[in-house]
Amino acid sequence: MKHTSRRSLRGPLGRCLALVLALSSFAGHALAQDDPLAYRIEIFVVSHVTRDDGTREERYSETTEARPGQTVEYRIFIENVSDTTLPAGLVQIRLPVPEGTEYVANSATPSSDDLLTEFSADRGMTFSEPPVIIGDDELRRVAEPSSYDEIRWTFFIELEPGQEEALVYRVIVR
Repeated sequence: MKHTSRRSLRGPLGRCLALVLALSSFAGHALAQDDPLAYRIEIFVVSHVTRDDGTREERYSETTEARPGQTVEYRIFIENVSDTTLPAGLVQIRLPVPEGTEYVANSATPSSDDLLTEFSADRGMTFSEPPVIIGDDELRRVAEPSSYDEIRWTFFIELEPGQEEALVYRVIVR
């Protein structure tokens, strides 16, 4: 698996990067020995600024550390670095919600005709689009987005050689 990072990461965000890369996978299909995907991650603290006219604007500061209460945005870029087109439905990316953080509802790159976005609240044992149901039999309930611990995207488009796709999600540091 190839990856690049803009900075050397320390602490929980660095551990998240390691998990991001370790948990990336392909949907039930083994490819050649070399990973056809390259990964790049950018991590930002999101802040809100009120302009003179009263409107609020988001600002992004690239970071390696965050404090409790701050919102962190992960931008993950996946590129097909192989010489072949990857078939639709083959590429599946799993990313963790880092320990010590909570997923921000509706912040992940959403499902579309090209992409299926699913969540897990049971450490990746099951995934579904919201509402995510957890528990067994009469103990079944809807999981709150803040309890999601993994996100999985499945690409329903072919990824041509050199094609790059971006995924985004946010967490709040506890």
